[in-house]
Amino acid sequence: MLLLLFAMALKDAQQTQTQHDRNEWAMYQRMQADQESISDIWRPTAKLVSDYQKVRSCYVRFHLYRTPNCDIELTEVEKDLGNLDVAQAEGR
Repeated sequence: MLLLLFAMALKDAQQTQTQHDRNEWAMYQRMQADQESISDIWRPTAKLVSDYQKVRSCYVRFHLYRTPNCDIELTEVEKDLGNLDVAQAEGR
């Protein structure tokens, strides 16, 4: 009986780890896409750069299991990218 409980706990832990790894990979890909978008901007705003740094910090905390997600930080960067003035982004 004890062996069965241990096996069930181990399986649950493995599933949790697998889900965390999937979420981390998705977050990493999203960060990379945002970083590419930011690097294409001639003069990114200070808020955009600051918010992206917050995402990177949150990603590290997520990797260390200290936060459940970074959705708020990622959303802020996407809002910043969406609010950019096209002329400013192209350096006109």
